[in-house]
Amino acid sequence: MNATNMRYNVILLFGPPGSGKGTWGKILDLIPGFYHFSTGEMFRMLDVDSEIGQRIMETMRRGELVPDEITFDLWQKNLNTATLVGRFRPAKDTLVLDGFPRTPKQADMLKSVAEVKLILKLDCADRDILIERLHKRAILEGRLDDANKQVIRRRFKLYDAQIEKTLMKFSNSLIDAIDVSQPPVRILSAIGETLARRLS
Repeated sequence: MNATNMRYNVILLFGPPGSGKGTWGKILDLIPGFYHFSTGEMFRMLDVDSEIGQRIMETMRRGELVPDEITFDLWQKNLNTATLVGRFRPAKDTLVLDGFPRTPKQADMLKSVAEVKLILKLDCADRDILIERLHKRAILEGRLDDANKQVIRRRFKLYDAQIEKTLMKFSNSLIDAIDVSQPPVRILSAIGETLARRLS
């Protein structure tokens, strides 16, 4: 159980690689009362010289998912640390989760400690748009997992195979789809309208 022994209030960001989960999560993080947590960033911040760091980075480079128990354990430890240092206030803040849960088992794990208030499903019909974004990100940020088209397509396939099974763990009434092929200002408007309608 988390350090405060409380259930988190959670917004989930779902979307394939390149859909902007991290970008929009960081934008929500700027709004008072929201705290964004990215499992992808959590994994990338691990010491690559450690055994667990090497194992996780190799898994990510292959475009595969990190095992459920490892993901949940690291997530809990990082969230407890954020709570203890005051970055996250479980009693006041809504937790915006990006990259977790990715599997039905992770969804069950999350539901044991959290109340999901809203699911934002970020996606678009033309995945080539997302591939182009990932290539740009790979160049700008030096992210090897975004540089190989074959790995990217494997990650899309993995996401598509898992997403529906994972979403089945939650009520359809919680889900709002956001078209990320739109210009950023329209995406921002769509997310803002959804938050105002769902949470106010």
